[in-house]
Amino acid sequence: MKKASRGVMLVCLALLVPALTWAQTQVTLWDFMSGGDGIRWKQIISDFNASQKDVKVNATTLSWGDPFYTKVHTSVVSGQTPDVMTYHISHFPKGLKDGDLRPITEAELNTVGLSFNDFNPSLVATSKAIGNAYGKAGSIYGIPLDTHTSILFYNKDILKKAGLLGADGLPTGLTGIDNFTASLQKIKDSTGMLPIAFSSSQDSATVWRVFYTLFSQQGGTFTPNGKFSLDQLDTIGTKSLQTMVDWTSKGYIPNSASYAAAIALFSSGKAAFMINGDWEATTMIDLKKSGKLPFEYGLMAIPKLYDNQLTWADSHEIAIPTNTKKPITAAKLKAVLTFVAYVEKHSLIWAGCGHIPAYLPVLNSTEMANLSPNNQFAVQAAKDVCFEPVSTVFGVGCPDLDYVDNFFFPALSGKITVADAIAKFKASVADAAK
Repeated sequence: MKKASRGVMLVCLALLVPALTWAQTQVTLWDFMSGGDGIRWKQIISDFNASQKDVKVNATTLSWGDPFYTKVHTSVVSGQTPDVMTYHISHFPKGLKDGDLRPITEAELNTVGLSFNDFNPSLVATSKAIGNAYGKAGSIYGIPLDTHTSILFYNKDILKKAGLLGADGLPTGLTGIDNFTASLQKIKDSTGMLPIAFSSSQDSATVWRVFYTLFSQQGGTFTPNGKFSLDQLDTIGTKSLQTMVDWTSKGYIPNSASYAAAIALFSSGKAAFMINGDWEATTMIDLKKSGKLPFEYGLMAIPKLYDNQLTWADSHEIAIPTNTKKPITAAKLKAVLTFVAYVEKHSLIWAGCGHIPAYLPVLNSTEMANLSPNNQFAVQAAKDVCFEPVSTVFGVGCPDLDYVDNFFFPALSGKITVADAIAKFKASVADAAK
């Protein structure tokens, strides 16, 4: 009996050896990717898992914005963090102040064949600049995945009918605010169509992005002379919001349309333009492939309406949360960075969402240059990005969007004056920034 038991034990141990040898490192990922880019994000994760024997990523998709970042901070406080997460560079100031981000070194990136020099320099510089602002010089707090920005979608059929489409198939008459406004009026008069599909209700993010673009193109900044200031809201900010209010009152944009409604207006052929993020290129691509888009469309960078062509932008990053109670192990860190390296080297798939890759070998590749419809806007759009102000008040999941909701929306619908909206917005930002 003893010999038989010993034999059974040896057989069991022999069976366990392969399992122990091939045990995978399980990586917990939190992300906020949904919609069209969520589909491609999940594809990248699935492809990575299929390519690996030693690492498996288990992803959970959470709600975008404040719910995501609140949950991240709560996990840091409790010590129950994911191993890796998606992040916005615009949330870095708040995340750094709250102690939520673990710095990533050049040496750590080198272990998986990556370097800071592999990425769009403006993103790395921005990351370091934000870190410097909070006394943590010399570290990068997220590995850049992309630049994403607002772009202009256009309906070629409507523009042709309005006499605003050139022989090259590109829109005409859009440079300069006066020309742009005249073109919107011409579209309305000659075609009866809505000039711009725009989510002017229940979507503070889109309203803010357009406001910030108009503000920035007039030379507006929240950091004149390198110091945070709200003074230009009284002048350039007022002019920017007034432009948006005028667009609403003249019927160029709807005065009450949700995000989904704005996309439906454009994709059904009822609007000449749509101002939205480059990620909605996915929607157009997929509708076109399925035969559900009843017109020819194009994409372009936001036109130069004022002194420059600066346009709101943000960056998706891949970050590691701080965990002082259970610091990430060397083995787990290597697994996380192995995943990051795979994502970056396969970010042409991510570019299929409309995003502009941050990884230079992909960004500068022939495949990227030939990728449609990105090649219609990516080169120009990448040159003119204007990131959020370096402040804990601004950015995804930060309070500025609440103030847009509270004060800009009522101005767009005519319930309060532009002056009142700007004054209340400014006071709220100043109070939150204390």
